[in-house]
Amino acid sequence: MNLFLYIIFVTISFTIYVEYSVGGILFRPNSLGKLSTNLYSLFSYLTDPLYNKFLWQPQLLDVNYIFVLGCSILLYKYV
Repeated sequence: MNLFLYIIFVTISFTIYVEYSVGGILFRPNSLGKLSTNLYSLFSYLTDPLYNKFLWQPQLLDVNYIFVLGCSILLYKYV
């Protein structure tokens, strides 16, 4: 599998997991009260570990995109 496709697969899988586990990251109610897609919120959440130490706590590493992506790339390269 191509590394680029692998990263896309990991990102989509991670997004589904985080939306199920944490909730309200990608799909949020808009000002009318209807559920809508919020890509900016998702992008912010994915990059938040670069700026915030909170998601680096051991119990939160499963919802830390940078950690999950790093581990996934290591698995891709060495397994």
